[in-house]
Amino acid sequence: MTDAPPRIAALVAPRSGEADALLAGFAADRRRAGRRIRGLRQEMRDCDNGCQVVLVDLDDGSLYPITQDLGAGSESCALDPGLLAEASVVLRRIAAEGAELAVFNRYSNLEAEGGGFAAEMLDLMSRGIPVLTIVPERRLADWHRFTGGFAVDLPVDRAALDAWFDSLPRTGG
Repeated sequence: MTDAPPRIAALVAPRSGEADALLAGFAADRRRAGRRIRGLRQEMRDCDNGCQVVLVDLDDGSLYPITQDLGAGSESCALDPGLLAEASVVLRRIAAEGAELAVFNRYSNLEAEGGGFAAEMLDLMSRGIPVLTIVPERRLADWHRFTGGFAVDLPVDRAALDAWFDSLPRTGG
């Protein structure tokens, strides 16, 4: 039996904006310090009919819009699975090239249903690459089932996130 820290973590988010900002700052700071943090973070951008969700590649800043404009009166989900699939290239690159930490913008509805980035998350976890994501509180039970109890829940708190990451064995990634 080992006392190694869980290599899978979720920032449990009562409100997404705070978690997104924390994750972006953490990744930027650690990358500046030479750590190999890779993956996708999420930004909300204003557009004609409200806002657009954009994923940002931590490696090169490439933008991957993942929502479609359905018009001002639409009540349907604007998330476009095809656009999400385009962003998955970033995560497949991590599987091929490695990382000290793989960041996923979210574990949410699509992943809970087996879609979205669920396959990419499982692939990286099976390779032993540490994984960090944001999980909305309403999806926490789904996340626990998905990870089989091998993840740690973190508050949206920089000190807790830093402590978890610093407890991981340092690898060349």
